[in-house]
Amino acid sequence: MRGVIYYHPVREKSIFEDGTIAYHDHIGSHNQDPYIWNDKFLHSYCHITQSTNEIGQINFWVSSDNLNKIDKLLCDLVFVIKEKIYWRDANKINQDDKMVDSEMAFKENYSYHTDHPYKKRKRYTLKADPEKSFQPQDENRELIDILPFLNLIGISTDWIQANIKSGWNSKPLKISEENTQKIYDYLIKVASIKLKGVDLKKLRFEFLEERKDKNVC
Repeated sequence: MRGVIYYHPVREKSIFEDGTIAYHDHIGSHNQDPYIWNDKFLHSYCHITQSTNEIGQINFWVSSDNLNKIDKLLCDLVFVIKEKIYWRDANKINQDDKMVDSEMAFKENYSYHTDHPYKKRKRYTLKADPEKSFQPQDENRELIDILPFLNLIGISTDWIQANIKSGWNSKPLKISEENTQKIYDYLIKVASIKLKGVDLKKLRFEFLEERKDKNVC
């Protein structure tokens, strides 16, 4: 199964009381996608119409300081697709829909379909395999730069730079099945820390409960 490298903006960093660090979209933004605060990571909007996205496909989410001059690619999510669920209505969903994982996921991911209206397309949400998907970090709790490894297996920086852009924005990069497996195995090996969805959901929930107890909005 071919994989895909998805490029998105530099991640924000949250440090939790137990010392865990998580890298994520801006909390409260209309673009928490992929959504990491869930047992199964979710992908509903960002670049989703630019790739086929099949069950078993491995998507690597990366960022760098400058899309126009890439000198690193920090991988913040390894997303192994387990489910591809089509919405009953492309432009409408209720919190009680059986595909909605939680109230938090509805508010912070699903409900933003109004920002991405469809005219004819069928909308779907991808759900990640909760055991095989993770946020990879090194022993210092930093994101891992995969660019040197990509170069090592024959994916040059020049090729990435030439193919990762679409106008002013980025576009998904399709990777061969062989190289997809190599990248996945590499991250499994070098990531000292692998944060799963269940870990991140628990941290986010505890943080929200703590703020509630302190009457912080």
